[in-house]
Amino acid sequence: MVSAIGDGIDLASTEQALENALSFMRNRFRPGPVPGAGGWYHQLDAHTPGPTATAVGLDMFQLVGAPFDHFDECLGFLRERQVRSADSRVDGGWSTNTSLGHPVMEATGWVAYVIGRARTALVTAGPDARSAYQWLVNNQNPDGGWGSLAGCASRVWLTCLGLRALHQLNPYADTINKGLEWLMAARGEEGGWGEVPGRPPTVTHTSFALVTILELRPQWNDTRTIPAFEWLTAHLDTTRLDDRDARVESYNTSIFDGNDTPVVWQTVMPHYGLAFAASALLRHPKGPPAELIADAFKTIRSEQLPSGAWPNVHGGSGESVWSVAPFVNALSDVRRVSPAMPSDLILWAPSLVVIQRADAGDQPLTAIIRAQRRARFLRAFGRHWSVALLSLSALLGLLLVGLGRFSWNDFTLGLILPLGLFVTEQYRNRHSP
Repeated sequence: MVSAIGDGIDLASTEQALENALSFMRNRFRPGPVPGAGGWYHQLDAHTPGPTATAVGLDMFQLVGAPFDHFDECLGFLRERQVRSADSRVDGGWSTNTSLGHPVMEATGWVAYVIGRARTALVTAGPDARSAYQWLVNNQNPDGGWGSLAGCASRVWLTCLGLRALHQLNPYADTINKGLEWLMAARGEEGGWGEVPGRPPTVTHTSFALVTILELRPQWNDTRTIPAFEWLTAHLDTTRLDDRDARVESYNTSIFDGNDTPVVWQTVMPHYGLAFAASALLRHPKGPPAELIADAFKTIRSEQLPSGAWPNVHGGSGESVWSVAPFVNALSDVRRVSPAMPSDLILWAPSLVVIQRADAGDQPLTAIIRAQRRARFLRAFGRHWSVALLSLSALLGLLLVGLGRFSWNDFTLGLILPLGLFVTEQYRNRHSP
């Protein structure tokens, strides 16, 4: 059993890896051209922020639940870069720094997904979520998928971006079902997905498609996804960070900009297949495969550089947001699937998950379970104490009114303080996940 379980996943080192990655991102934050705005560019040594990297960088802090002093500046930058136009297929989107001012899915998908998940729709200094949603709807291709923008060939990666963003902004959007139909039809006979329909499947695209599908439709943990998981487990190389079959996705994007000659630019997206695969396998319908998961996270932890980032898929010393974000996602996903505490060791076996408490010592199992329940209660109370106080005050006040001890004016005045504390706590929760 021990040999099958392997080294397990050390949550203490996982937490340290996350802390190092976020420290790296804090040090690379750049102020924008407009006062009160800032962010990151995908090449982190650049001084001019871009919408995609800014959204992805902001999302890392949201995922981990870590404070970030420049949260509002990032939102201000994203609001400033949101495109306004009378053209419904242009208005509300974001361009990359290389798409010549044209809003594209490569940027809009990430920004819309992040602002949706961060619940910033009511933040006045933030981007306009409603017009971002309309951009996504208006740029969906008739076949149900998405390319860089309306009229460009639908691609698996971009369709996943569009679906995830729509789901965060409006999970009931009619266009989601149409997009899922295209994505399922794009799967190859082998069980996995490639860059576009008809291309050989890759670890990266299969993993991202699985994460997308199960994020939108958790109940599809059946024959609609199991063949893809089987393909993934058979083809994943846990010794490599990148995907040998899709290290870089490169394609041309073109648009007619009022002239007979189209405007063309090249889009290049580096992929770190192992991180996406780890996130996908943690969602495996039959439970995370023990050895693959342990080996994948062992490679991820061992390959992290002293700076906090991971090696650049292009080689060289250039620092990229894409050499950080996928790994932060994967490491954060371990928290999502595990009831373990930050200092514990998780041992995964094919039909067994063992959580070894770092400070358990010789305590009996019943004592450990009671301590776990107390810890969960305290975390929940720390998050929702103002709701409990307001509810208790209201019930007590109604009881005293019913007994004739309080007047309705006394009851109303008695709720002012707990109501104020409730509003304050909700505001803090919204800005500090």
